[in-house]
Amino acid sequence: MQVFIALNRFAAYYFGLALLIGSLAYAPWVLASYGMFPSEPSIVFVIIGGASPTLAALLVARLEYGEKGAEKLFSQFSRRGFSKLWLAAAVLIPLVIATCTVLLGSIAGGAYVLDLAKLAGFPAALIASFLMNIWEEIGWRGYALPALQEKRSALASSLIVGVFWALWHWPHFTVKDSVMAVNYHSFLWFTVFTLLLSISYTWLYNSTSGSLLAVSLYHASTNASNITLFGEGNIASSVFPFYFLTITILALALVLIFKPDSLCGGKRVTLG
Repeated sequence: MQVFIALNRFAAYYFGLALLIGSLAYAPWVLASYGMFPSEPSIVFVIIGGASPTLAALLVARLEYGEKGAEKLFSQFSRRGFSKLWLAAAVLIPLVIATCTVLLGSIAGGAYVLDLAKLAGFPAALIASFLMNIWEEIGWRGYALPALQEKRSALASSLIVGVFWALWHWPHFTVKDSVMAVNYHSFLWFTVFTLLLSISYTWLYNSTSGSLLAVSLYHASTNASNITLFGEGNIASSVFPFYFLTITILALALVLIFKPDSLCGGKRVTLG
């Protein structure tokens, strides 16, 4: 409750709505996994749940900025003033992280084989992930992050977004035979991992003048890389400690190299 009190009212509205809409929409999916709700209609609710960060952002942006609210959100996809090499970096960095994860696991004695032939399926996975994950980023980085950065450092804003981003995923851990619960070992580990991962999203967002396209590609590439290199061999759970280590190193490097106030070479980006 104190976290909400410390937030400005529009940010508090956003996080509350994102969690409420997401929880209500995902509930039929969770119930269906236990045979307590028809499985076919639950798919529609899953789609709504996945889009709940965007739905919450549109509602709160309209409340805060009026008719220009939606424009403020979606105009971030066409942000300029940064090198387009950042878009390539957004795609390639997650691939490098996933590759390092497998290599670290192999060095540590795991029976992991880095099969680069698997990357043939990466483009298709990237496109599919982009179409799914973009609806998260419009909310978490499109509205929440810049709203928080109006009065907070980039690092503090990253961690606050990370907390609610992790909480929003709770249905994925309660659904029967949860894949996420297996891959991340527990909701607690997932939360800490998400907090660390959120720092790199803020770094990319601020470094690209607030480009939603960049962070959406980063999110899509992260999921596509994991599917491509971890999913096929079903090694996501066993390589998670090395994945966690890699993300921790990246987060610490960004905090040490850049000022916590902006996490980039410039200024933190806001919607105002």
